[in-house]
Amino acid sequence: MKLLYTKPAAVVTSSFRLPSVGVLSTETEMQMRVAGKKNLIDLNNIIYLKSAKNYTIFKLKNGREIISSKTLGIFEDELKGVSNFVRPHRSYIVNFDYVDDLQFNCRGGELFLDDEIINISRRKAADFRRKYRKFLTASGKNVSSTIRMKTKLRVS
Repeated sequence: MKLLYTKPAAVVTSSFRLPSVGVLSTETEMQMRVAGKKNLIDLNNIIYLKSAKNYTIFKLKNGREIISSKTLGIFEDELKGVSNFVRPHRSYIVNFDYVDDLQFNCRGGELFLDDEIINISRRKAADFRRKYRKFLTASGKNVSSTIRMKTKLRVS
């Protein structure tokens, strides 16, 4: 699946335009500096980015992890135009292509990736749900069956 970029309407040269999301782009590599070297990372291979204080850990599809000395906020600004990447929590940026399931509750929600569970913060839950629905609509997937609410609330 190609990444979805949002670009200004004046710059778009392609006649194919997705509704309210952006245009499909062939630019799928991101250049990042790690330990004095420049590594090109394919955006389609990134599952998520995780914050570790002043460092960012990239979790890749092949199981490898890359550590960068940039903060997560810097990468969030670089990925702002890519609608596949969203920040559900202050510690993570997630690629929608690898989301298996979502559950929302009164405390925000949970996001299920391969073998990990990432919390969705209460403040970002509504925006996250809206962006995920747009992503599913643009990629042609069924919206109603993938997003569900937890019916049982746990009382602690």
